[in-house]
Amino acid sequence: MPQLTPSALAWTLQDAVALATAWGAGTRLARGTDAGNAILAPAGLALSGHEVTAALQASPARLFFSFGNQEAAPDANALAPLLDCLIEQSGTGFMAASFAAPALGRTVYQGHLFQDGRLAVNLHHALRTALSGRVAVVQHEVVAAGVPAIRRKLAAFKEQGAALALLDAVDIAQCAAIAAAVEAQPLSGGPAWLCPAETGHAAEAPGGALAILSGALDRQTLYQLGAARHALPFLQVDPAAPNPAAHALAWAQAQGGQPLIITASTTPDKLHHGLPVAAILADIAAGLADAGVRRFVLTGNDTASAILDRLHVHTLETGAAMAGLRWLSGGNHHFLLKPGGFGARDLFLDGFEPQIRLNATAE
Repeated sequence: MPQLTPSALAWTLQDAVALATAWGAGTRLARGTDAGNAILAPAGLALSGHEVTAALQASPARLFFSFGNQEAAPDANALAPLLDCLIEQSGTGFMAASFAAPALGRTVYQGHLFQDGRLAVNLHHALRTALSGRVAVVQHEVVAAGVPAIRRKLAAFKEQGAALALLDAVDIAQCAAIAAAVEAQPLSGGPAWLCPAETGHAAEAPGGALAILSGALDRQTLYQLGAARHALPFLQVDPAAPNPAAHALAWAQAQGGQPLIITASTTPDKLHHGLPVAAILADIAAGLADAGVRRFVLTGNDTASAILDRLHVHTLETGAAMAGLRWLSGGNHHFLLKPGGFGARDLFLDGFEPQIRLNATAE
Protein backbone atom coordinates (compact mmCIF):
# COMPACT_ATOMS: atom_id res chain seq x y z
CA MET A 1 0.00 0.00 0.00
CA PRO A 2 1.42 3.41 -0.89
CA GLN A 3 2.84 5.53 1.91
CA LEU A 4 0.27 8.30 1.45
CA THR A 5 -2.69 5.95 1.56
CA PRO A 6 -4.95 7.05 4.44
CA SER A 7 -6.23 4.98 7.29
CA ALA A 8 -9.60 3.57 6.29
CA LEU A 9 -12.70 2.00 7.75
CA ALA A 10 -15.79 0.64 6.04
CA TRP A 11 -19.50 0.57 6.77
CA THR A 12 -19.95 -3.06 5.65
CA LEU A 13 -17.71 -5.94 4.71
CA GLN A 14 -18.53 -5.35 1.04
CA ASP A 15 -17.47 -1.71 1.38
CA ALA A 16 -14.14 -2.82 2.86
CA VAL A 17 -13.63 -5.31 0.04
CA ALA A 18 -14.42 -2.67 -2.60
CA LEU A 19 -11.77 -0.36 -1.17
CA ALA A 20 -9.20 -3.15 -0.80
CA THR A 21 -9.87 -4.16 -4.40
CA ALA A 22 -9.25 -0.58 -5.56
CA TRP A 23 -6.00 -0.39 -3.59
CA GLY A 24 -4.60 -3.54 -5.18
CA ALA A 25 -2.82 -6.73 -4.17
CA GLY A 26 -1.17 -6.77 -0.76
CA THR A 27 -3.79 -4.60 0.93
CA ARG A 28 -4.83 -5.92 4.34
CA LEU A 29 -8.39 -5.98 5.63
CA ALA A 30 -9.19 -6.69 9.27
CA ARG A 31 -12.60 -7.39 10.82
CA GLY A 32 -13.08 -5.90 14.27
CA THR A 33 -11.30 -3.27 16.32
CA ASP A 34 -7.64 -4.28 15.94
CA ALA A 35 -6.99 -3.22 12.35
CA GLY A 36 -3.41 -1.98 12.67
CA ASN A 37 -2.41 -0.81 9.19
CA ALA A 38 -5.32 -2.61 7.53
CA ILE A 39 -8.69 -1.39 6.30
CA LEU A 40 -11.08 -1.78 9.22
CA ALA A 41 -14.15 -3.83 8.31
CA PRO A 42 -16.97 -4.40 10.79
CA ALA A 43 -16.90 -7.52 12.93
CA GLY A 44 -20.66 -7.76 12.41
CA LEU A 45 -22.95 -6.79 9.56
CA ALA A 46 -22.27 -3.05 9.82
CA LEU A 47 -19.71 -0.81 11.47
CA SER A 48 -20.54 0.17 15.06
CA GLY A 49 -19.86 3.35 16.96
CA HIS A 50 -17.52 1.40 19.23
CA GLU A 51 -15.43 0.32 16.23
CA VAL A 52 -15.29 3.91 14.98
CA THR A 53 -14.13 5.14 18.38
CA ALA A 54 -11.43 2.46 18.53
CA ALA A 55 -10.19 3.36 15.05
CA LEU A 56 -9.94 7.04 15.95
CA GLN A 57 -7.79 6.33 19.01
CA ALA A 58 -4.81 5.96 16.67
CA SER A 59 -5.29 9.64 15.65
CA PRO A 60 -4.77 9.07 11.91
CA ALA A 61 -3.61 12.10 9.92
CA ARG A 62 -6.09 11.19 7.19
CA LEU A 63 -9.13 8.92 7.44
CA PHE A 64 -11.37 7.58 4.70
CA PHE A 65 -14.80 6.03 5.37
CA SER A 66 -15.86 3.60 2.63
CA PHE A 67 -19.60 3.26 2.00
CA GLY A 68 -22.02 3.06 -0.93
CA ASN A 69 -20.17 0.45 -2.99
CA GLN A 70 -23.19 -1.71 -3.79
CA GLU A 71 -26.08 -1.25 -6.20
CA ALA A 72 -28.52 -0.30 -3.46
CA ALA A 73 -27.91 3.26 -2.27
CA PRO A 74 -26.84 3.56 1.37
CA ASP A 75 -29.58 4.54 3.82
CA ALA A 76 -28.77 8.10 4.90
CA ASN A 77 -30.64 7.71 8.20
CA ALA A 78 -28.76 4.52 9.09
CA LEU A 79 -25.45 6.09 8.09
CA ALA A 80 -25.97 9.38 9.92
CA PRO A 81 -24.94 8.26 13.45
CA LEU A 82 -21.60 7.01 12.13
CA LEU A 83 -21.02 10.21 10.16
CA ASP A 84 -21.77 12.20 13.31
CA CYS A 85 -19.37 10.04 15.31
CA LEU A 86 -16.58 10.44 12.75
CA ILE A 87 -17.02 14.20 12.41
CA GLU A 88 -17.16 14.82 16.16
CA GLN A 89 -14.50 12.37 17.37
CA SER A 90 -11.94 12.79 14.56
CA GLY A 91 -11.06 16.26 15.80
CA THR A 92 -11.57 17.81 12.36
CA GLY A 93 -15.22 18.79 12.75
CA PHE A 94 -15.63 18.55 8.98
CA MET A 95 -16.10 15.79 6.41
CA ALA A 96 -16.27 15.78 2.60
CA ALA A 97 -18.47 12.99 1.23
CA SER A 98 -20.16 11.78 -1.93
CA PHE A 99 -22.88 9.17 -2.37
CA ALA A 100 -22.48 9.04 -6.15
CA ALA A 101 -21.46 5.85 -7.94
CA PRO A 102 -22.02 6.35 -11.70
CA ALA A 103 -20.75 2.84 -12.47
CA LEU A 104 -23.70 1.54 -10.44
CA GLY A 105 -26.19 3.96 -12.01
CA ARG A 106 -26.18 6.28 -8.98
CA THR A 107 -25.69 10.04 -9.36
CA VAL A 108 -26.11 13.08 -7.13
CA TYR A 109 -27.35 16.42 -8.49
CA GLN A 110 -28.05 19.51 -6.36
CA GLY A 111 -27.98 17.29 -3.29
CA HIS A 112 -30.56 14.84 -4.69
CA LEU A 113 -29.68 11.18 -5.23
CA PHE A 114 -30.82 9.50 -8.44
CA GLN A 115 -30.74 5.77 -9.18
CA ASP A 116 -30.83 4.85 -12.87
CA GLY A 117 -32.12 8.34 -13.66
CA ARG A 118 -34.96 8.27 -11.13
CA LEU A 119 -35.04 10.42 -8.00
CA ALA A 120 -34.44 8.21 -4.96
CA VAL A 121 -34.03 10.67 -2.09
CA ASN A 122 -33.30 14.29 -1.26
CA LEU A 123 -29.98 13.58 0.40
CA HIS A 124 -29.42 17.13 1.58
CA HIS A 125 -32.73 17.13 3.44
CA ALA A 126 -32.30 13.61 4.83
CA LEU A 127 -28.80 14.27 6.14
CA ARG A 128 -29.62 17.78 7.36
CA THR A 129 -32.41 16.26 9.44
CA ALA A 130 -30.36 13.34 10.77
CA LEU A 131 -26.99 14.97 11.50
CA SER A 132 -26.25 17.22 14.44
CA GLY A 133 -24.11 19.61 12.37
CA ARG A 134 -24.86 21.71 9.28
CA VAL A 135 -24.86 20.02 5.87
CA ALA A 136 -23.73 21.94 2.78
CA VAL A 137 -23.83 20.89 -0.88
CA VAL A 138 -20.96 21.32 -3.35
CA GLN A 139 -23.25 21.73 -6.32
CA HIS A 140 -22.87 20.48 -9.85
CA GLU A 141 -21.69 23.83 -11.24
CA VAL A 142 -18.75 23.91 -8.82
CA VAL A 143 -17.80 20.28 -9.44
CA ALA A 144 -17.96 20.81 -13.20
CA ALA A 145 -15.55 23.76 -12.82
CA GLY A 146 -12.82 21.36 -11.71
CA VAL A 147 -10.42 20.60 -8.88
CA PRO A 148 -9.42 24.15 -7.79
CA ALA A 149 -13.07 25.24 -7.60
CA ILE A 150 -14.01 22.21 -5.53
CA ARG A 151 -11.13 22.80 -3.13
CA ARG A 152 -12.08 26.46 -2.67
CA LYS A 153 -15.70 25.58 -1.96
CA LEU A 154 -14.71 22.90 0.57
CA ALA A 155 -12.42 25.36 2.34
CA ALA A 156 -15.20 27.96 2.42
CA PHE A 157 -17.74 25.52 3.85
CA LYS A 158 -15.30 24.44 6.56
CA GLU A 159 -14.56 28.06 7.43
CA GLN A 160 -18.30 28.74 7.65
CA GLY A 161 -18.76 25.94 10.19
CA ALA A 162 -20.38 23.23 8.05
CA ALA A 163 -19.98 19.70 9.41
CA LEU A 164 -20.57 17.78 6.17
CA ALA A 165 -19.96 18.84 2.57
CA LEU A 166 -22.03 16.68 0.22
CA LEU A 167 -20.56 16.59 -3.30
CA ASP A 168 -22.63 16.33 -6.47
CA ALA A 169 -21.35 13.99 -9.19
CA VAL A 170 -23.07 12.81 -12.37
CA ASP A 171 -20.29 11.06 -14.31
CA ILE A 172 -16.88 9.42 -14.05
CA ALA A 173 -15.01 12.60 -15.01
CA GLN A 174 -16.58 14.52 -12.14
CA CYS A 175 -15.76 11.67 -9.78
CA ALA A 176 -12.11 11.89 -10.82
CA ALA A 177 -12.08 15.63 -10.15
CA ILE A 178 -13.64 15.14 -6.73
CA ALA A 179 -11.14 12.41 -5.81
CA ALA A 180 -8.27 14.73 -6.67
CA ALA A 181 -9.85 17.63 -4.79
CA VAL A 182 -10.39 15.75 -1.52
CA GLU A 183 -7.10 13.83 -1.43
CA ALA A 184 -5.71 16.18 1.23
CA GLN A 185 -8.90 16.31 3.33
CA PRO A 186 -8.31 14.87 6.82
CA LEU A 187 -11.72 13.17 6.73
CA SER A 188 -13.65 12.03 3.66
CA GLY A 189 -16.10 9.32 2.78
CA GLY A 190 -17.98 7.60 -0.03
CA PRO A 191 -17.51 4.79 -2.55
CA ALA A 192 -14.03 3.43 -3.25
CA TRP A 193 -13.56 5.66 -6.32
CA LEU A 194 -13.20 8.61 -3.92
CA CYS A 195 -9.98 7.21 -2.47
CA PRO A 196 -7.87 5.77 -5.29
CA ALA A 197 -4.44 4.33 -4.56
CA GLU A 198 -1.54 3.00 -6.56
CA THR A 199 -1.94 -0.56 -7.75
CA GLY A 200 -0.32 -3.11 -5.47
CA HIS A 201 2.15 -5.78 -6.49
CA ALA A 202 1.33 -8.48 -9.02
CA ALA A 203 -0.17 -11.67 -7.62
CA GLU A 204 -1.06 -15.09 -8.99
CA ALA A 205 -4.60 -16.39 -8.81
CA PRO A 206 -5.09 -19.21 -6.29
CA GLY A 207 -5.98 -22.72 -7.35
CA GLY A 208 -8.03 -25.50 -5.84
CA ALA A 209 -11.63 -26.63 -5.64
CA LEU A 210 -14.20 -23.85 -6.12
CA ALA A 211 -17.64 -23.34 -4.60
CA ILE A 212 -20.04 -20.45 -5.25
CA LEU A 213 -22.27 -19.79 -2.23
CA SER A 214 -24.99 -17.23 -2.76
CA GLY A 215 -27.27 -15.47 -0.31
CA ALA A 216 -27.71 -12.17 -2.19
CA LEU A 217 -31.18 -11.08 -3.25
CA ASP A 218 -30.44 -8.43 -5.88
CA ARG A 219 -31.80 -8.87 -9.38
CA GLN A 220 -28.41 -9.07 -11.09
CA THR A 221 -27.25 -11.95 -8.90
CA LEU A 222 -30.50 -13.83 -9.55
CA TYR A 223 -29.97 -13.23 -13.29
CA GLN A 224 -26.40 -14.56 -13.10
CA LEU A 225 -27.51 -17.62 -11.16
CA GLY A 226 -30.19 -18.32 -13.75
CA ALA A 227 -27.60 -18.16 -16.52
CA ALA A 228 -25.30 -20.62 -14.73
CA ARG A 229 -27.73 -23.18 -13.39
CA HIS A 230 -27.68 -25.38 -16.48
CA ALA A 231 -23.90 -25.28 -16.96
CA LEU A 232 -22.77 -25.97 -13.38
CA PRO A 233 -23.87 -28.37 -10.65
CA PHE A 234 -26.56 -26.22 -9.02
CA LEU A 235 -28.41 -26.66 -5.75
CA GLN A 236 -31.20 -24.40 -4.49
CA VAL A 237 -31.21 -24.67 -0.71
CA ASP A 238 -34.57 -24.79 1.07
CA PRO A 239 -33.89 -23.23 4.50
CA ALA A 240 -37.19 -24.61 5.82
CA ALA A 241 -36.31 -28.24 4.99
CA PRO A 242 -34.91 -30.61 7.64
CA ASN A 243 -31.09 -30.44 7.91
CA PRO A 244 -30.51 -28.28 4.81
CA ALA A 245 -26.75 -28.04 5.42
CA ALA A 246 -26.31 -31.81 5.68
CA HIS A 247 -28.36 -32.30 2.51
CA ALA A 248 -26.26 -29.73 0.64
CA LEU A 249 -22.98 -31.29 1.75
CA ALA A 250 -24.09 -34.76 0.70
CA TRP A 251 -25.08 -33.36 -2.70
CA ALA A 252 -21.74 -31.53 -3.03
CA GLN A 253 -19.77 -34.69 -2.28
CA ALA A 254 -21.50 -36.40 -5.18
CA GLN A 255 -20.33 -33.74 -7.67
CA GLY A 256 -16.80 -35.10 -7.88
CA GLY A 257 -14.89 -31.93 -7.03
CA GLN A 258 -16.04 -29.81 -9.96
CA PRO A 259 -17.01 -26.14 -9.46
CA LEU A 260 -20.52 -25.90 -8.05
CA ILE A 261 -23.18 -23.44 -6.93
CA ILE A 262 -25.17 -23.68 -3.71
CA THR A 263 -27.64 -20.86 -3.33
CA ALA A 264 -30.34 -19.60 -1.00
CA SER A 265 -30.91 -16.55 -3.22
CA THR A 266 -34.49 -16.21 -4.37
CA THR A 267 -37.16 -13.73 -5.38
CA PRO A 268 -38.90 -11.68 -2.65
CA ASP A 269 -42.13 -13.69 -2.84
CA LYS A 270 -40.25 -16.90 -1.97
CA LEU A 271 -38.21 -15.62 0.97
CA HIS A 272 -38.27 -17.54 4.25
CA HIS A 273 -38.43 -14.72 6.76
CA GLY A 274 -37.03 -15.45 10.20
CA LEU A 275 -34.94 -18.46 9.16
CA PRO A 276 -31.13 -18.38 9.69
CA VAL A 277 -30.23 -18.48 6.00
CA ALA A 278 -26.75 -16.98 6.41
CA ALA A 279 -25.95 -19.41 9.23
CA ILE A 280 -27.05 -22.36 7.07
CA LEU A 281 -24.76 -21.24 4.25
CA ALA A 282 -21.95 -20.79 6.79
CA ASP A 283 -22.41 -24.38 7.98
CA ILE A 284 -22.27 -25.51 4.37
CA ALA A 285 -19.07 -23.52 3.80
CA ALA A 286 -17.47 -25.09 6.88
CA GLY A 287 -18.33 -28.56 5.63
CA LEU A 288 -16.98 -27.80 2.17
CA ALA A 289 -13.77 -26.44 3.71
CA ASP A 290 -13.38 -29.64 5.73
CA ALA A 291 -13.80 -31.56 2.47
CA GLY A 292 -10.95 -29.65 0.84
CA VAL A 293 -12.60 -26.69 -0.89
CA ARG A 294 -10.20 -23.74 -0.72
CA ARG A 295 -11.82 -21.16 -3.01
CA PHE A 296 -15.18 -19.56 -2.28
CA VAL A 297 -17.15 -17.04 -4.32
CA LEU A 298 -19.64 -15.38 -1.96
CA THR A 299 -22.62 -13.14 -2.64
CA GLY A 300 -24.54 -11.22 0.01
CA ASN A 301 -23.05 -9.17 2.84
CA ASP A 302 -24.79 -11.22 5.56
CA THR A 303 -23.70 -14.46 3.92
CA ALA A 304 -20.08 -13.40 3.58
CA SER A 305 -19.87 -12.16 7.17
CA ALA A 306 -21.38 -15.38 8.53
CA ILE A 307 -19.05 -17.58 6.46
CA LEU A 308 -15.93 -15.69 7.49
CA ASP A 309 -17.02 -15.96 11.12
CA ARG A 310 -17.67 -19.70 10.76
CA LEU A 311 -14.24 -20.23 9.18
CA HIS A 312 -12.58 -18.07 11.88
CA VAL A 313 -11.23 -15.62 9.31
CA HIS A 314 -10.62 -12.18 10.81
CA THR A 315 -7.83 -10.80 8.60
CA LEU A 316 -7.74 -10.88 4.80
CA GLU A 317 -5.19 -9.81 2.21
CA THR A 318 -5.96 -8.90 -1.38
CA GLY A 319 -4.40 -10.94 -4.15
CA ALA A 320 -4.89 -11.43 -7.87
CA ALA A 321 -7.50 -9.52 -9.82
CA MET A 322 -10.32 -11.67 -11.14
CA ALA A 323 -13.32 -10.50 -13.19
CA GLY A 324 -13.09 -6.97 -11.79
CA LEU A 325 -12.77 -8.19 -8.19
CA ARG A 326 -9.79 -9.42 -6.16
CA TRP A 327 -9.13 -12.68 -4.41
CA LEU A 328 -8.92 -12.29 -0.64
CA SER A 329 -6.79 -14.73 1.29
CA GLY A 330 -7.40 -15.61 4.91
CA GLY A 331 -6.05 -18.67 6.71
CA ASN A 332 -6.00 -21.54 4.21
CA HIS A 333 -8.86 -20.16 2.15
CA HIS A 334 -9.42 -17.71 -0.70
CA PHE A 335 -12.55 -15.65 -1.23
CA LEU A 336 -14.16 -13.51 -3.91
CA LEU A 337 -16.96 -11.34 -2.54
CA LYS A 338 -19.34 -10.25 -5.28
CA PRO A 339 -21.23 -7.02 -4.55
CA GLY A 340 -24.91 -6.71 -5.34
CA GLY A 341 -25.51 -5.53 -8.89
CA PHE A 342 -21.98 -6.38 -10.00
CA GLY A 343 -21.01 -8.25 -13.14
CA ALA A 344 -22.44 -9.34 -16.46
CA ARG A 345 -24.91 -12.18 -16.98
CA ASP A 346 -22.26 -14.87 -17.50
CA LEU A 347 -20.04 -13.86 -14.57
CA PHE A 348 -20.36 -17.23 -12.83
CA LEU A 349 -19.55 -19.05 -16.08
CA ASP A 350 -16.64 -16.99 -17.38
CA GLY A 351 -15.42 -14.81 -14.55
CA PHE A 352 -14.05 -17.20 -11.97
CA GLU A 353 -13.40 -20.46 -13.79
CA PRO A 354 -13.20 -19.94 -17.58
CA GLN A 355 -13.00 -23.69 -18.18
CA ILE A 356 -16.63 -24.03 -17.11
CA ARG A 357 -18.01 -22.79 -20.42
CA LEU A 358 -15.59 -24.97 -22.38
CA ASN A 359 -16.63 -28.04 -20.41
CA ALA A 360 -20.31 -27.24 -20.85
CA THR A 361 -19.83 -26.80 -24.62
CA ALA A 362 -17.98 -30.11 -24.87
CA GLU A 363 -20.83 -31.91 -23.18
